[in-house]
Amino acid sequence: MSQRGFTLIELMVTLVVLAVLIGLAAPNLSQMLRENQAAAEFNAFSGMLNYARREAVQGAQTIRLKGPLAADGSWQLLRERDSVELRRFPALSFFVVSPVELQNILFDSQGRLVSAARVALTLAAKDTSLGCATFNRSVSIELSGSIFLQKGSCQ
Repeated sequence: MSQRGFTLIELMVTLVVLAVLIGLAAPNLSQMLRENQAAAEFNAFSGMLNYARREAVQGAQTIRLKGPLAADGSWQLLRERDSVELRRFPALSFFVVSPVELQNILFDSQGRLVSAARVALTLAAKDTSLGCATFNRSVSIELSGSIFLQKGSCQ
């Protein structure tokens, strides 16, 4: 008489193989999740800069991007002539922006940077145990208003 099903040994071998595969995949999965979180937040930050510049050009006005605010770490988009808040962007959870002091980035009505020199920012991972070469990012805003983004380096 034949019986259907698995023997206990077959089930145990299958579970051991599955445990080994999960053990091999878990570190790669957590690394991939951190990289995706970093990329998403970096894209949100660059989108915030581009939004500020576009708002200045479309509204033919000077726009100030101010942050991170001390209270909650968020960033404000303000109309310069009357300091009306046009939009608030959430705080960065993965990166720390340096230089640390409050950033004031102004774009004029033609999308140019209102500054004596280009603005250079570094986004460094808050978790210092992560590889800086993998996660740090550099942002530079030229006087023309062009925004350049690249992977950062260890400092």
